[in-house]
Amino acid sequence: MNAEQYGNQHVRLSDAERDAAMSQLGQAMAEGRLSIEEYDSRCRRIAAAQVRSDLDGLFSDLPVNFAAQPGREIEQVYGASEIEAAHRAGARPKAGVLGLTTVAAIAGTAIAAPAIGGLATLFLLLIPVVFILLYVMKLGPATWYAPSKWQLERNRLRELRSAERIRAAELRVQRKERQHELTSEAMNMAKNFLGKKRR
Repeated sequence: MNAEQYGNQHVRLSDAERDAAMSQLGQAMAEGRLSIEEYDSRCRRIAAAQVRSDLDGLFSDLPVNFAAQPGREIEQVYGASEIEAAHRAGARPKAGVLGLTTVAAIAGTAIAAPAIGGLATLFLLLIPVVFILLYVMKLGPATWYAPSKWQLERNRLRELRSAERIRAAELRVQRKERQHELTSEAMNMAKNFLGKKRR
């Protein structure tokens, strides 16, 4: 990215700026401009970036609209197939089956109560049974359990942030070890110097 687009290139990046840059890469991948591997690689570089200049080159082969200021949202444009997929994903068949089971169990209890008395409440056991089948055992077509694009993106961002936190912790440990080594070396040099002075 150009210096004039980001202002001072030595300013440290905020989480919002990293998220904006990752969103821009996600849009590029959704449009087929980046492969999944390339998207993943660039996201890792963004997660590891400390200052704005670390983002240089990540957007140089993408159209100008991807070089937007971090923190400013890019207007999302969706195709008909994406809208159709979102509509299908929003159908929530598991919740529908559970809702119909609840209605049927309550209605069955009310209708059967005069005929079989207290045993009619057994119909209410259908509700937790169906819940367990759908949400715990995950019975049903695989499409009912396919993760959404947002869940996948959220999981990837969570993994990248976790990896970044681990890397930052490792760097802190390395810095402390190096500081300890330097302190030990300085102490040894001082002892040697004082030992020579006494002789």
